[in-house]
Amino acid sequence: MEIKNLSEDTMIAEACCGEGDLSKKSELTEQEHNRLRAAEIKVEWLRKMIPQGLSAKIAYEGEEAVGFIEYMPIELANLFKGRSLFIINCMVAPHTPPWGEPYKERIPRCGSALVQAMIEDVKGKCKGIITPFGFAYTEDMRGFFAKFGFEEFENEGLRMLIKRFGPVEFPSPVHYEKRYQYQPVPDKFVIDVFWSSICPDLGPRQLLNVKDVAEEFGDMVVVNDICTDDREILMKYGIDPFTSWSTIFFNGKPMFSHPGPAEKEEIRETLKKIL
Repeated sequence: MEIKNLSEDTMIAEACCGEGDLSKKSELTEQEHNRLRAAEIKVEWLRKMIPQGLSAKIAYEGEEAVGFIEYMPIELANLFKGRSLFIINCMVAPHTPPWGEPYKERIPRCGSALVQAMIEDVKGKCKGIITPFGFAYTEDMRGFFAKFGFEEFENEGLRMLIKRFGPVEFPSPVHYEKRYQYQPVPDKFVIDVFWSSICPDLGPRQLLNVKDVAEEFGDMVVVNDICTDDREILMKYGIDPFTSWSTIFFNGKPMFSHPGPAEKEEIRETLKKIL
């Protein structure tokens, strides 16, 4: 196994979220094609964020990307207030709980190698590292990160894991005043999609699913594409930032609150029932 840095050569594989570099496959299923489209949007965000301090490590077995860990200075995050900290945006490894999917072959120490590579990269650049909101929600995950010196903390209702390199101030959540208001369009069904590039599955892929299905209904449906990458947009609409990666409103009513992206069939059937 080899750990590579985030670069033009590796970022599409990272953005494919553990599916390998889909751009190199000669034939793609419909779902893989949708994942690649979403990954290409994530790549554009990565290019914008790398000069600001975002980085990642990608694990390879031969020519195949099998896992990654992505992290950035907390000052770049929209959900938290903090300083001199790095935050893990996401991590995917074949055997790391709770993503130990049985159909994927276990790769010993893949997750451990990624975390250790990240620690070595940032320990001289900050006072600590925190896991993302909700990331360590199982005993397995807390135990996994504990091996690297991460410990649990709670501050202003924010409960996360932190690895400290020295004295630190715990981060706190950012609260946004709710300002979103449904704007009806005469004789149209309106879908407002709030999405973020940070997670290609919950953000771009879900947006693309909505747009693809909406096209099937012609001019009956209007889709408002609202990207929440910038904090100013979250402030403008006041959408809950902890759900903004996957918030969809049908005529002002929030839909699809389950974990994971809304798939095309689910969106299609819901629209059929309403229309």
